[in-house]
Order: sequence, then C-alpha cells, then structure tokens
Amino acid sequence: MATDMPAIAAIEQSRRSLQQQTHRHCYACGAPERGGLGLEFITQADGSVAATWQCPPNYQSYEGILHGGVIATLLDGAMVHALFAQGVVAHTADLHVRYRHPVIIGQEIQITARKDTASGPLHVLSAEIAQNGVVCASARAKFMQASALTPNP
Repeated sequence: MATDMPAIAAIEQSRRSLQQQTHRHCYACGAPERGGLGLEFITQADGSVAATWQCPPNYQSYEGILHGGVIATLLDGAMVHALFAQGVVAHTADLHVRYRHPVIIGQEIQITARKDTASGPLHVLSAEIAQNGVVCASARAKFMQASALTPNP
C-alpha cells in the first residue's frame, strides 16, 4: 500500500467518492441530525481506516455502557470503509464480534479496520474498538463484492 501523502490523498478521495455514490443513507456514517451516528473515517498510510467517536448516552444498554448492537454497527461500518479505501463495494456476508470490555458512555473511542485477505469476490476484514488504550471489541467479517451479488441479465 502507498505511504506517500499524495497517494493517500487520492485513496481518501476515492473512498469518499464511493461513500457518496453507494452509501449515502448509511446509519453508521450518516449525519447525526438525520439520525446517523456520524462516523468519519480517514484512510491511514497502511491502507486501513480509522475514526474517533464520542459515545453519547442515548446509545447505552446497561447503565453507562454502550449497547452491543451499536458496537457491532461501528465495527461493520469501519470494515465497509476499509473496503472503500481499496476501491471495493461489498456487503456483509458474515460478521463475528468479540466483546472484550465494556465501552463506557461519554468517552471517546477509536475505531480501526483493515482488509486482511481477498479471494475473488470474497473479502475478509478485521476491526477493533479501543477506549483509553484498551481493546474493548473486535470483529472479523466476510464481505461479498457487490458486482458478485447482481444477477447477470
């Protein structure tokens, strides 16, 4: 993967373009004023994506703890953006989440994702959420490339 700034800027521009073309109504990266979580991913030098997010109180389950479904959504959304950074549009086919530690409401988290492997239209990715330097949740998922999902006429 490219490590120079112009190459990263071009990848980031392409990622944002794919997001606008195919993902405008996404709950995870949609604007909070339209009911979305407002995630803003940035492509990193190694090809992964990263975002920071402040956990608001209206997404808690148990007192002071972020809801597990929201955690899964954050991880899934990050992996979609890692695919966008590779120029790939794909849909989640299989998602496994490991909850390691509670994610505390009212504190910032870091969300990262990267593509691990690909075989034809199948892509395998991983993601994690960290808070205060501690990995709170991780995920591994398989995604099917969108063109492979469209039947031929």
